[in-house]
Amino acid sequence: MPSDLQHQRNHTVSVILTVVFLAFTALYYVLFQRDLIALMQETWSRGQTGNNPVVTAVVVALVLWLVHRFVKAVTRLSGRWDAFTWLPSYLLLGLTTSIDGPTTQFHFAPWAAVLGGSVLVLLIACWLQSIMPSDKRTHLGALMLPSLVVTVCSMLLCMAVGNHDDTLHQELAAFRHARRAVTASTADETSSAVARVADVGRYSAETTPALTALRNVALARSGRLGDELFHFPQPYGSDGLDVSRFTRPTTHFGATTFYAFLGAEPYGGEDARGFIYRLYRQEALPYSRDLYAASLLLDGRLADFAALIPPPADSASVRRAPRHYREAWLLCRALNAAPVPGSYADTELQPSLDDFMSTLQNSHEAHQATLNALLLTYGRTYWYYYAAHHSIRPAPNPS
Repeated sequence: MPSDLQHQRNHTVSVILTVVFLAFTALYYVLFQRDLIALMQETWSRGQTGNNPVVTAVVVALVLWLVHRFVKAVTRLSGRWDAFTWLPSYLLLGLTTSIDGPTTQFHFAPWAAVLGGSVLVLLIACWLQSIMPSDKRTHLGALMLPSLVVTVCSMLLCMAVGNHDDTLHQELAAFRHARRAVTASTADETSSAVARVADVGRYSAETTPALTALRNVALARSGRLGDELFHFPQPYGSDGLDVSRFTRPTTHFGATTFYAFLGAEPYGGEDARGFIYRLYRQEALPYSRDLYAASLLLDGRLADFAALIPPPADSASVRRAPRHYREAWLLCRALNAAPVPGSYADTELQPSLDDFMSTLQNSHEAHQATLNALLLTYGRTYWYYYAAHHSIRPAPNPS
């Protein structure tokens, strides 16, 4: 085979692998890790610089391309072995985002393992190239197959060594959307950004304090709190409506953004419950009442909730009421936790509550096992939340 044809095939493989790496770097930095990169840059620059994900991706890709060129010049690997020269670049790309979320600090132990592993793999590849016959196949597909296999493995290793904490990424994304809602120039842009905050982590069973608070405020701002509050994890009670001022020492991903998104700030030493109650008493926000009602439900204060929002008497108003409010009113009656007008009835939800209470009371399994069995059917109801976080002692049936 003429050497110029072999050189042409090797060059084609090199170009394809370069394009794949550049595309992967752009996707990795601009889509998957954009918020983490922004957090790192704001933290390390002490808020003096902002992050442009596209510019950052271009700079990092250029540096790692130079690393690849250096490795290729040293090892002289080409053709079907060319993909091995990209391995250090992929691993370094992952290591640039291998920081610890709470501290935004690198753990340097993985760097040594990556360096040693890369050198070992490259030495093995160089040895194999020296003992194996030269590649004289003209079929480009046969030449590309091992390169693509190595490239896919390199991508997987890149994502494995980087930070892939889903809850952290969801929290940072919620902060980004909240910041956009605060700075939006039109009402439509604000509503869209608020809706995005409310929907972050919709299908995740895990959350963080900041993510919970941002999402709960977004639900209140969009009028969805009474219908969707318990569609999301609520492990923090009424504390899940506020964040600590010292959540994170940054402007964009800390308390500054949260309070701008909420529209109010607590006084010094004011806890979440007192803060939300003050907002309600002062009518400081259009959604202050919803937030206070949510705090009562989260803390299991059914009597106070029924006093704040008494159930309507007519069935038409009942059907129009938020679903979690209806669930709370029915639970008030079932637990005899607060006086409920005798005329109050909810024919739609009452059978479901009866089934829930009957299963909870009559099951011979442990309480947690029973709750686990009820999760699939009732996991998004206030009844399930109350049973999981507060004791349920139904009032005795009248004889």
